[in-house]
Amino acid sequence: MKKIPLTLVLSWLMLLTACNGSSGDNEDNNTSISPPSLSSELLLNGVAVSQFKADETVQVTSQLLSADNQPLVRKIINYSAEVGTLAAASALTDDNGIATVSLTGNAILGAGVLTATYTDAGTGTQSNSLNYEVIAADSVVTDGAIRIGYFDDTDTFIEGQIKLSLTDNTVSAGGTLGLTVDLVDEDNALITEPTPVVFTSSCVENAKATIDTTVFTTNGRANATFEDVSCAGLTGTDDLVVASVTSNGTTNTASQSIHISGEQLGSIAFISAEPNSIALKGSGGVDKQEFSTLTFKVNSALGNPLAQQEVSFSLNTDVGNITLTPASGLTNSQGEITTQVNAGTVPTSVRVTAKATMDFQGQETPVQTQSDLLSVVSDLPEQSSFTIAASVLNPEADTTNGVTSTVSVWLADNFNNPVPDGTTVTFTAEGGHIPGSCNTSNGSCSVEWVSANDRVDDHRVTIVATALGHETFYETNGNNTFDDDDGSAITDSGVDSGFGSHGSEASGFIDMSEAWRDDNENGQYDAGEIYYDDDDSDAFSDADSLYNGPRCEGSSCSEQRSIRLRKAMILIMSGSDAHYQLTNGATTLYADQSGGGIGLPSISDGGSQSFRFSFTDSAGQAMPMGTTVSVSSSAGELEGTTSMTMPNTTTPRSLDFVLVNATGGVAETGVLTITVTTPNTTVTSFVGSFNLLN
Repeated sequence: MKKIPLTLVLSWLMLLTACNGSSGDNEDNNTSISPPSLSSELLLNGVAVSQFKADETVQVTSQLLSADNQPLVRKIINYSAEVGTLAAASALTDDNGIATVSLTGNAILGAGVLTATYTDAGTGTQSNSLNYEVIAADSVVTDGAIRIGYFDDTDTFIEGQIKLSLTDNTVSAGGTLGLTVDLVDEDNALITEPTPVVFTSSCVENAKATIDTTVFTTNGRANATFEDVSCAGLTGTDDLVVASVTSNGTTNTASQSIHISGEQLGSIAFISAEPNSIALKGSGGVDKQEFSTLTFKVNSALGNPLAQQEVSFSLNTDVGNITLTPASGLTNSQGEITTQVNAGTVPTSVRVTAKATMDFQGQETPVQTQSDLLSVVSDLPEQSSFTIAASVLNPEADTTNGVTSTVSVWLADNFNNPVPDGTTVTFTAEGGHIPGSCNTSNGSCSVEWVSANDRVDDHRVTIVATALGHETFYETNGNNTFDDDDGSAITDSGVDSGFGSHGSEASGFIDMSEAWRDDNENGQYDAGEIYYDDDDSDAFSDADSLYNGPRCEGSSCSEQRSIRLRKAMILIMSGSDAHYQLTNGATTLYADQSGGGIGLPSISDGGSQSFRFSFTDSAGQAMPMGTTVSVSSSAGELEGTTSMTMPNTTTPRSLDFVLVNATGGVAETGVLTITVTTPNTTVTSFVGSFNLLN
């Protein structure tokens, strides 16, 4: 074992003692470090402020100093602002320990807090906050409050009032008024800086007057002009004009009451009549009014609506007891007024006169106008004015589909005026196809009948048109109302079936049964024929001896104030093959379709023979419209009708001609030819021979 010298051990011990002493001194130094200080302010043009305008930019400056007041350089300061916009969220301190960012106002006004923050790992976070306010761009910032008013003629400042250009505070309707205010400080000295003053009033806010809304002062004075547009009304009104100025967030006002004189009556205008055509009294219904509402408008001399103006009304006729309600009234806030015309019992045209009068400055001012023509018309058709017709009564349709014929109807009221547009007419047909209804325009409407199955053996198709209306009555006392003075019921089977019409009577009414389709054309209802069960009795109902119409007073009035009108017609679905008969006086020479070669009577020298050629279709009905018939002969001379074209008809036709043997002629045998040609080019011919004697 090696031995260590004593002197070396002693040296080590001294060294350890010295090291422990140094360690104790370092621990005492670490616990004595102090945090830095942070301060901030807002500068506007180098001057500290706590308030700035929305269109201004201030500088936010912050200084960071150590505990011994030495600048801390190149340290990061973070910023936040509740109102306005910062140019940057952070900045570095300069050699003086100062950091700077810009803060600009924006559309949001009000007070907020700005905060600057510095964070160090050794000393923690230091922050500094200050309060500030962003005010409107046009706000006035002064050392003291702005006072608003005006200087009177004695140079005395009248605070809180507006000076008017008129001494009696009254402006005429539509007139103008000058307004003046002065702005002074606490010492009554005029504020020379241009300052915005805002003017308004109740009439201005309701868009019934105009004013110079914002006026900048010149040498402390602001002048504005108030103009009435439509605030005065009929009787005039009071208005409060207010001027205001805002300084340092405080708003001060001045005001003045004015009176606007009432407007002068100018004109009255007709606006509308809804509807402009109404039904006779007692004949209205769905979409068929018996009254019309007329609107008029009263304007002042300035062209403004006049409210609360009295207007009176009158009719230019009272025929049929037409009435007007109300006869007078007051206009509403829009200057409008309405009255109602109630229909009478007689069709007529009527106008309403509206009149207004005003006492203006001791002088009566009347104005008046007339409405457009208002028509009072019958709303229901009547039976005797119902007509039906077809464009082709005898189309070539028995064996051809798709052939058309236009079926048209015309309807009128008791005065033979066309029924209102939109009156519905319904249709039914025994054969072919037909639309179910049409609606009238100018009293008429049409549908297209088309050939198709069903077809009827006799080729006679019954078509019936119906419409809601009233029975025909014959007026005796001119009141257009059926009453006991007008007589009693008249029956007519032709009217019932729709095929016939009834001539004029001195009094009474044509009593009608329920409508039906008279397919067998016998003028009476037969079991199995289609009928309209309008009274829901499940059986055909005959005439009831009561008048079915809208205007009825007396003992013969039915509870049913209308009836189904009807009009019937026959349309022939004509065949193409002709059946014919040739007669010579009372002698039938030919009554078959089998062919020619029939011997005709000889004709003596200088003599003649008369013939009649009758022709029908296969059912004995009229041949198609447009069918042609021609007669020719190889010998002798023909006189009379030797050609024809079938007209638009339901009746078969014939033609008469004469075959003449001239005196002293040559004896010979001739051939008579008769040809029938339909529009579809179906040809039927008769050929017969005869002798000319000499």
